[in-house]
Amino acid sequence: MRGEPPKQRALMKLRKPAAIAVITLVLLEAALQLAFPRLPDKVIKTMPQYYDRAGFRTRTEHGAREFPAWKHVELEITAQFGDLFSLSCLSIEDAQPMAPYRLSYTTDSHGYRNSEPWPAKVDLAVIGDSFTAAEAIVAPFWAGISDSMLAFGLPGSGTVEQQRLFEAFAQPRQPDIVVLAFFAGNDLLDSKRYADMRARGELFGDRLQKNKEPGDYLVLQRLWMLFLQEAGKSAASDEPPCPYPQIALTDPPTPVAFWNSFLPMLALSKAELRQSEMFQLALASISEMAADMEARGGELILMYIPQKAELYWEYLSAESKQILSEATAADGLDAAHDKIDQNVSAQRDLMQETAAALNIGFLDLTIPLDQAIASGRQPYFFADTHWNQAGHDIARNALLDMLNRSNLEE
Repeated sequence: MRGEPPKQRALMKLRKPAAIAVITLVLLEAALQLAFPRLPDKVIKTMPQYYDRAGFRTRTEHGAREFPAWKHVELEITAQFGDLFSLSCLSIEDAQPMAPYRLSYTTDSHGYRNSEPWPAKVDLAVIGDSFTAAEAIVAPFWAGISDSMLAFGLPGSGTVEQQRLFEAFAQPRQPDIVVLAFFAGNDLLDSKRYADMRARGELFGDRLQKNKEPGDYLVLQRLWMLFLQEAGKSAASDEPPCPYPQIALTDPPTPVAFWNSFLPMLALSKAELRQSEMFQLALASISEMAADMEARGGELILMYIPQKAELYWEYLSAESKQILSEATAADGLDAAHDKIDQNVSAQRDLMQETAAALNIGFLDLTIPLDQAIASGRQPYFFADTHWNQAGHDIARNALLDMLNRSNLEE
């Protein structure tokens, strides 16, 4: 040792602490991997192994995703927890008063909120996205609609993926009526994304693992990246201010927040929507489902769910509209307020025309939701784009009314 150069002796002294540090990091990573499902969503939800580790089925024979089976959900929904603040620039300190409530249910063998076993034949099937899944709601809009029904709510899905649910789960049970819940915020975009994925010959599981490096699966690396992101935010002096909440001039005035990524859909004209690939894909799926139901002697009902901004836009001041347009443009999206003023109802009108052309039922939830807002009710969570329990109750009453009128006409 004494005959070795000083630099080499220094390296030798570091060898043991370095080995201890490496072993410590390996053991810590192993512990974090074992605890993976119980780690905060902010840490794990964007990691490539999240969906498989959390019990999602991302590779299925029917091609649609399935959420965790037999999962017991026991939650307390509060103003801070139930609202999706993580998807907006708002913080939980901006939360509005809300009476907390408890939520408890167990998913079925495919991850839906149905009782097991499923009946061989049902009168009604309801298919849709997160509005139908209603993960933070005690009584979803479809609850109690029929004694013989199944609901298939797949968050993040569009019409094209929902057709897979129709074919795999609804068709075999020969429902008399299928309600397809179409959400105007992103169903067309989700349909395009799903169709593009399938055109590449991929399932969701393939897409999640695509172009991932070994380090992407390490929780410690993810924690380090989050630390750097937070440090970058703290150091940034030019971060734009959050444009929310804006005050909707209802009676009484209502603080509201939207998701900027949905606003560009309101700026598209009916002609632009009709000519778009995303609409043509959705139209093909709706047409095929309608034809199948007609051939079986059943009925398809297209239930139109407007996005939150679609309803509150008329209650915003010109200044608020300008602020939101500029904030959306800063995200690289086109949502010019004058275009939204002109086209705010374009998607709704197009879907109504589509239903008429296909000779299927059309339930426009814009009308009862707008009536509720005009009367001072708040059918949406504050920071979220989804309905609260009041919104689901409004939708249930509207759907029941339509189904009752349909039965009377028969």
